[in-house]
Amino acid sequence: MQSEPETVCNVAISFDRCKITSVTCSCGNKDIFYCAHVVALSLYRIRKPDQVKLHLPISETLFQMNRDQLQKFVQYLITVHHTEVLPTAQKLADEILSQNSEINQVHGAPDPTAGASIDDENCWHLDEEQVQEQVKLFLSQGGYHGSGKQLNLLFAKVREMLKMRDSNGARMLTLITEQFMADPRLSLWRQQGTTMTDKYRQLWDELGALWMCIVLNPHCKLEQKSSWLKQLKKWNSVDVCPWEDGNHGNELPNLTNALPPGANANQENLGQCKSLEYQHLPAHKFLEEGESYLTLAVEVALIGLGQQRIMPDGLYAQEKVCRNEEQLISKLQEIELDDTLVKIFRKQAVFLLEGGPYSGLGEVIHRESVPMHTFAKYLFTCLLPHDAELAYKTALRAMR
Repeated sequence: MQSEPETVCNVAISFDRCKITSVTCSCGNKDIFYCAHVVALSLYRIRKPDQVKLHLPISETLFQMNRDQLQKFVQYLITVHHTEVLPTAQKLADEILSQNSEINQVHGAPDPTAGASIDDENCWHLDEEQVQEQVKLFLSQGGYHGSGKQLNLLFAKVREMLKMRDSNGARMLTLITEQFMADPRLSLWRQQGTTMTDKYRQLWDELGALWMCIVLNPHCKLEQKSSWLKQLKKWNSVDVCPWEDGNHGNELPNLTNALPPGANANQENLGQCKSLEYQHLPAHKFLEEGESYLTLAVEVALIGLGQQRIMPDGLYAQEKVCRNEEQLISKLQEIELDDTLVKIFRKQAVFLLEGGPYSGLGEVIHRESVPMHTFAKYLFTCLLPHDAELAYKTALRAMR
């Protein structure tokens, strides 16, 4: 079998504080991820660091040269690359010799090899233009040719970035969201009075779930969260989204749900509880007396399930409310209740019975409030072996 001819690629990689901040490769391959040549060079640098010679920044090297050495350096550089750099070199020489030129008004000169300042932000290289092009291409294929699968792979990449606390996660999700918002099918569906396909709406659901993870990330700075909140509100105000079945208002599928509590009175908050992913937390890593990640997560889940919230208009959104509730209860059922967790269940049940308008099991609820029967049945089952009286009070309140 005839092998392919060997090709030589010129690869350049810039590093800053243990991150690859820019890459170039002469192979010309366009993709969201690094080409094989960049990966190969990176692995070579990791595995054989002694084989890659380290140099001082070029400004430091030039500083050590005398006048004759500097002239020889420049002339040899121009000779080796005369067709590429001679016009630029001649232009720079003319400007430097002109006293009134702009270049002489600036102190010093740039050095691309010196790296960034310690105060400057640094992040992994991300080809933003290529991300936009890929998402635009996948959306234009309308769910065919595996485009939905490709978009889900991009979402998985964002999740991986968030897990690694890579700041590119939010950048990449922003680029993806902008392309979703610019999808011409949205306005077309709206004009025709038709609804989104279920497959397409599921992609929007994943988009909203990822924004929830970003907004609720405790490691992010307040100014970042404020910026994201502003952007989410801006997207949500765009009047291009098609109506749902039974919905007579413009409702952006699930991006509103990424906003923190209080930003939208009608939002459904169960996804915020689910984004905690408490099932992966260490069972009883204690924080304060009687507290652990598990107990806190269970408490948050019970608060979310018991919160009074308005049932959305759209049929798809209504099904999603029920599906989220079932998924969260299913996760809670995997946990074996011990004395500590039973105390939390009893405390939350009492709070919900005595709570005001925020409680779905309070004395007065809105007539359009999401029904509490499924949650009340779960509470009743959990409480019955430990506090039968409280269990029956909860069940009777839910029956109204």
